[in-house]
Amino acid sequence: MLPAIRAAPGDVVVVLCHPADPRNVGAAIRAVANFELGGLRLVAEDHAVFPHEALHAFSATALDHVRLSRHATLALALADVAFAVGTSRRHHGEDAPLHWPAAGLALRLAGRGRVALVFGHERNGLSRDELDACDAVVSIPTGEAFASLNLGHAVACLGYELTRPDTSTWVRPRPRTATSATTAARVALFRELEATCERLGYPPGRSGKAFARRLRRLLTRAEASPAELALVAGLVRELERRGGREP
Repeated sequence: MLPAIRAAPGDVVVVLCHPADPRNVGAAIRAVANFELGGLRLVAEDHAVFPHEALHAFSATALDHVRLSRHATLALALADVAFAVGTSRRHHGEDAPLHWPAAGLALRLAGRGRVALVFGHERNGLSRDELDACDAVVSIPTGEAFASLNLGHAVACLGYELTRPDTSTWVRPRPRTATSATTAARVALFRELEATCERLGYPPGRSGKAFARRLRRLLTRAEASPAELALVAGLVRELERRGGREP
């Protein structure tokens, strides 16, 4: 039997979205180095809170082995990413991105190109808008009595999941013959679709934003290529052009 195709850890970058404590950032940097992931991207309004010297110390000098970049917004941090996976234990309903367990993550991410694992604020996690910037959400199983993980521990858990020897066949990687559209392209299309639906009042009596989220889930599950995404974009623009005209 041929070995299962898995994502290469070096293709996976960790994105920390507005963390609060430089000690947690240092622990996350150390986990990125431990599992030889592709780098760490720090999204923060005030980067002075995270001086290089402090991160170097709190990472136990692991910063010397990690490519660290700083970004003003999550969108900039994901600009060159082909697929973004948010991290959240909470289920956000049928309008939210696809929700995956941590098990089998390396198989699910195989062949997607550069992938981002996105982690939120230590206390509140990822906001709804931040989750909307992701293509899927992964959860780490923890006990109900004390469910929250330290940020560095969470990065380490998923780093291990990406690098551990594969001993299961519960998920079969799908062959990909065409390059999938980037996260940025999908987000741009669905923002456009959402605005069009809201302006035209479609679906009648329902939320255009919710409709756009559901369509995004469908096309993400279908592994839509750039050409297929362009077909949907063309339809959206034609609806916008016709506006409120009677047929």
